Amino acid sequence: MFIISSKNMLQKAQHAGYAVPAFNIHNLETLQVVVETAAEMRSPLIVAGTPGTFSYAGMGNIVAIAGDLAREYNLPLAIHLDHHESLADIESKVMAGIRSVMIDGSHFPFEENVALVKSVVDFAIATTPAWRQNWAALVGSKMI
Repeated sequence: MFIISSKNMLQKAQHAGYAVPAFNIHNLETLQVVVETAAEMRSPLIVAGTPGTFSYAGMGNIVAIAGDLAREYNLPLAIHLDHHESLADIESKVMAGIRSVMIDGSHFPFEENVALVKSVVDFAIATTPAWRQNWAALVGSKMI
């Protein structure tokens, strides 16, 4: 297999009645362990990384190694950007092949947060990656 969209992966899982594990990785060793374990369990996998993860391990390294491992183990694998904070950061990573995004503007004032989310949504619509928003950050403790 290769790196695929988490949206398609999750839709298939929902239809078939199974769960897809998602693990935040912190380095390349963690990536290797979770992929090997998912392969052993014959499970599709979502690996997620924060901006710090991508800064530390390198976006190119994560994408290349994840892709190689997915092919080696014939494993459906998606990479997710977890709590990324800027449109430019998200754009560059999506253009490199990542298809799942979580924008986190919770540290901005409400109006800036909404504007940031809108810019990411507009980008997502234009490029069709799977995406989600931390709505709790927008409305406090109430989930939408």
